[in-house]
Amino acid sequence: MKKHFFFVAIASVGLLFTACKTMQIEKPTESYLPSNLAPALSELPLPVELDVKKLEAAVNKKLTGLIYDGTKIANKDLSVKIWKAQNFTFSIHNNVIEYRIPLKIWTNFTWKVQKFGLTLGDHYEATGSIALTYKTTIGIDKNWKLTAKTSGSGYEWLQTPKINAVGVTFPVTPVANLALSQCDKLITAEIDKLLAQSIDLKKYINTAWTEVQKPRQVSAENNLWLRVTPKDVYVSPFSTTGNKLNLAVALYAQIESFMGAQPGANAAVSLPDFKYVNRPAQQLNMNVGADVTFDKISEMAKKQLQNKTFTEGGKTITITDLSIFGSGGKAVFVADVVGSFKGRIYFTGNMVYDPEKIAVSITNPEFSVKTSNALVKSASWLLHGMILKKITPFLTYPISDTLEKMKADANKMLGNYTIMEGVALQGKMNSLTVTDLSLVPGAARVQANVKGTVAVKVQDLKF
Repeated sequence: MKKHFFFVAIASVGLLFTACKTMQIEKPTESYLPSNLAPALSELPLPVELDVKKLEAAVNKKLTGLIYDGTKIANKDLSVKIWKAQNFTFSIHNNVIEYRIPLKIWTNFTWKVQKFGLTLGDHYEATGSIALTYKTTIGIDKNWKLTAKTSGSGYEWLQTPKINAVGVTFPVTPVANLALSQCDKLITAEIDKLLAQSIDLKKYINTAWTEVQKPRQVSAENNLWLRVTPKDVYVSPFSTTGNKLNLAVALYAQIESFMGAQPGANAAVSLPDFKYVNRPAQQLNMNVGADVTFDKISEMAKKQLQNKTFTEGGKTITITDLSIFGSGGKAVFVADVVGSFKGRIYFTGNMVYDPEKIAVSITNPEFSVKTSNALVKSASWLLHGMILKKITPFLTYPISDTLEKMKADANKMLGNYTIMEGVALQGKMNSLTVTDLSLVPGAARVQANVKGTVAVKVQDLKF
């Protein structure tokens, strides 16, 4: 009887010793799979505006005073002087600019008549005003040079010249035709020159094309960088808005986002030849990311789990501490526990995005291999999984604030992001969709696709 009591006492002491002993379980290896924000093919509209009123002002400044002075015209006793009467006025429809050019005309001519075998005549002067009209068709050649072709489209006498002499008829049609022929050469050449030479379209397009390729930081807080690699450029036909001639250029590009160190620039891509594509530019398409740190996730989890006791089949454990790291693409939770089992246990799970809860959640939780091996020997009751299922709901981390911050950062970037002086990114985000979640050192990286309207805005062209 004494012998039996001795063995029971020894067994009881052994169980007590086991319960009090802190188990030392080997930690899973910390490791992370490559996590890259996938590049997205997108289009960046590059609207270029030509303010016709500024062109109008430039032409009016260039052409002033006496425009034409001719004598002995067509070997006849006819002299004509033409002045600018008023400022020229322009109107525009798509790629055609129309001009109305009021001119003052002075003419000196000889009137002769044969009567009774005698030649009678005298010199007469007359003044009047005429409005000439022109049309300019604008185009672009393959080298991005703006081309302009201006031609006269008629005239209207505002004040027909008159002379006070009986029987003397003023040569209205010849003088009007003369004004058209002489002014056409001067005015059309000047307008075409101003358009073709003063507006260096290739310079503006090439500047935007080159500058957009430089990696730029778009969020200092998330250390988010953007790199754009243009692949091609499309141009839609000219359109008109009020007094603005609009040229819709779109850069077809690969957009990459990087988190962390500044990415290197890709090899520079040269501006391709000009070509028309008769369709509107598509919307922006870009992948971005934001990191939710393991510290933040574990801090929230600890608020709910620390010193919380879980019971199963008469056994209890109380969590005293909790932390997180990554291993081979899975989240590893490190829990310090006391109670029926004392020690540090490791359990893993898939960290995923839950769109219904707008949260980071854990699925398929299980003990690490070495934790399971240790529990088989000392606390097999923990392996039944009930406690893991009870703990898991507390490991959900809401990220609605994170997504709102991503939206705010995206809109801030699109709102008015200066690429360089005179070239800015302007737009607005339309949607943000979470596409993936991956683990990186120290954080869960939420990846999202951003779509929106955006344009690389080139400021007003200078004349």
